[in-house]
Amino acid sequence: MRKILLAILFCSLAMTASADTRAGEGPDPNFYIYLCFGQSNMEGNAKPEAVDLQYVDPRFKMLAARDFNSPARKTGEWYTATPPIVRPYDGQDIGLGMADYFGRTMVAALPPEVKVGVVDVAIGGIAIEGFMSEKIGAIVSKAEAWQKALIQAFGNDPYKRLVDMAKKAQQVGVIKGILLHQGCSNNGDQNWPNNVKTIYTRLLTDLNLKAEDVHLYAGETLRQEYGGSCYAHNTVIAKLPSVIPTSHVISSAGCEGNGKDPWHFCAMGYRIMGSRYAFAALEQLGMQPIADKDYQMDSSLKQFYEVKTLDIPDVVGAMPGNRSRIPVKAQYLDGHSEDVSMRATFTSDDIPFNGTIMLPTAEGTGTVEASYTDFCRHETRKTVGVEVKYFPFDEQNISKFSGTMTYDAANRTMKLSSGGVGGWSYNAGADMSAYKYLVVKLKEPQDLGTQVRLFNKNSVSSSSYKETIGDRTTVVINLHQMAYDNAGHTIDPSKIYIVAFRCTKAGTLNIDDVFLSNDTQYDAAGIDDVTTSDTTPSAIYTLGGQRATQGRLPAGVYVRGKKKVVAK
Repeated sequence: MRKILLAILFCSLAMTASADTRAGEGPDPNFYIYLCFGQSNMEGNAKPEAVDLQYVDPRFKMLAARDFNSPARKTGEWYTATPPIVRPYDGQDIGLGMADYFGRTMVAALPPEVKVGVVDVAIGGIAIEGFMSEKIGAIVSKAEAWQKALIQAFGNDPYKRLVDMAKKAQQVGVIKGILLHQGCSNNGDQNWPNNVKTIYTRLLTDLNLKAEDVHLYAGETLRQEYGGSCYAHNTVIAKLPSVIPTSHVISSAGCEGNGKDPWHFCAMGYRIMGSRYAFAALEQLGMQPIADKDYQMDSSLKQFYEVKTLDIPDVVGAMPGNRSRIPVKAQYLDGHSEDVSMRATFTSDDIPFNGTIMLPTAEGTGTVEASYTDFCRHETRKTVGVEVKYFPFDEQNISKFSGTMTYDAANRTMKLSSGGVGGWSYNAGADMSAYKYLVVKLKEPQDLGTQVRLFNKNSVSSSSYKETIGDRTTVVINLHQMAYDNAGHTIDPSKIYIVAFRCTKAGTLNIDDVFLSNDTQYDAAGIDDVTTSDTTPSAIYTLGGQRATQGRLPAGVYVRGKKKVVAK
């Protein structure tokens, strides 16, 4: 009996010192620790589903940052990271959060000797200032009873609890990064990045860490298309890397909400977000976001990570001077889908690429070899045709710049409000200087006071060349004679950022075609169509019908009283 009791005591002590604490041996360099903090999405607001509970790799650990009663856990003890990680169930349908699939993805990708541990302190509804010890008192004094209870569980000082647990974790492992998901309680707060920087800097100082070794990963909030009410804060989160150079923004694109409130993700949303946090952390470690070649993945997890089919178009359109991606959508075995365009690879002898970005410089056609390797190391390839045009007429490439606009690609009709502006945008600047003319053809005359405008900046409020269409159906613009003021300043055709229509009156433009040309048939285009109420014999107009400025004319062809005039 004594031997049995001693054996039980030994096992108990071994479990307490588990998490591979290496008691007396110092920190394990192969035990990677990640600190996590934020509000309810980091806390875990979705009910874990069967796949989330079937298997958790014992190499994925959690350090309890508060006492639990369901399941039973004690502050400061290590456990296999089965949900819930942050707070007990307490009869609520919660428990799955950002850290769950972060850790599962990490251990699957890292070598078998590496373990991953999370230290997670998160509180529903808490502002970012709640992680500043000098401000938590004021927050507690104004908090509702339910939130006071959550804060109290972390000793009424969430930041101090995070630091205390982090120091305990440092006894057995090495802190490799910090995960943050917070923002709804600071929605749109422009000072939020600075407050995050303050907390991040304090953590580095208090834990004797270096920013270059411990990066910060901050996740976006639920997006507007999925019912998110804090989506505007994503523009604030986007500024974080400019304030903290060692920070990374984790996209929430494609992650659906729970359908019950405007703040929280569904279980699948948490899985996807967690894996994206992991992909970013793996890349920072110099690793590819794929499973270790020897990892034996549980069949239930494989449903989430393995791609069933890839949806890639047979042919895509592109524009010279416009950075764009080929869309690649993955359908997974469990039924969810993700846009993986930024993780695919592309090779082409015809189209220049910078990573995943197409950078065509001239019109033409070509092919691209697209490939994607999923987390389970399965590769799919497809050859994609690319058609490059300066003025494609598909809905994807027609932009609204101001006012309201609706566009029908099948009929090439553009319906604009009064003052509305719509057309084509070239985010890298299109070089049209090899061509002499821009030709615009309409299917029928219009009386909307429409102008064709060309811009050297990516803003319709900047200076532009303006060509009034009037009742013409063919408009020819000499790209090398685009003066936009009386001083003779011209638009540079080698750096065109926008070509657009602007209507003075609301109505519909029926567009036939828009193209660039060097054809000599357009040298005298518009001469017979020039109409003006100006009877001054010396009045001179461009071939497009716009009155030229006084003084020395730039070299080119002009019209004076229906006669062609050449300026040299």
